[in-house]
Amino acid sequence: MKIKRLENKYKRMLFIALPVFAVMLILDLLTKHFTNVYLEVGQRAEFIPHVIDLINVHNDGAAWNMFAGSQIFLIVFTFIFLAVFALFYYKESKNGILFHIASSLIMVGCLGNLIDRLAFSYVRDMIHFEFWPSFPVFNIADICVCMGVFLLLLFYVIILIKNHRKEKASAGKN
Repeated sequence: MKIKRLENKYKRMLFIALPVFAVMLILDLLTKHFTNVYLEVGQRAEFIPHVIDLINVHNDGAAWNMFAGSQIFLIVFTFIFLAVFALFYYKESKNGILFHIASSLIMVGCLGNLIDRLAFSYVRDMIHFEFWPSFPVFNIADICVCMGVFLLLLFYVIILIKNHRKEKASAGKN
C-alpha cells in the first residue's frame, strides 16, 4: 500500500511539475539567447509599443541589483535554496496542482538565473516596462519566481480558508 502511494506521489510530481518546469526553462533560456544574438548590450527594441520594450542588460546582482558583484554568494545561496526547496517539494508532493505549478515556477526561476550566473557571471535581463522607466529590467526566470511565490502563497491561503471552514463546521456540529 505504501509503495502505491509513493508511485502516485511521483506520477503527480512528474506529470504536473515536469512539463511546466521544462517549458518555462526552455522559454527563459531561449529569450535570453535571442536577446544576446539580436541586441547589443544596452540596445533597446520596441516589443509592444508604449508598453514593453526589450533591452539587453547584464545584471551581476539580484533583484533591483542587490548584492551586485557578489556572484559567489548568489550562486551558493541559490544552490542551498534549490536543495532545501527540492526537499520541501518532495515532502509536500501530495498537494494539489496549484502547489506543483507554483513550486515548478520557483525552481525554474532560480535555475534559469543560476545557469546564467555559472555560465556568464551575470544574469541576462531583457524585459522592460516602457511606461514605467524606473522599474528594473527583468527576464522570464524572474517572472517565474514572482508568479511561483504568488501561487504558493495563494495555495496556502486556500488551505487556511479550507481548514478554517472545517473547524467552523465541526464546531457547529458540537
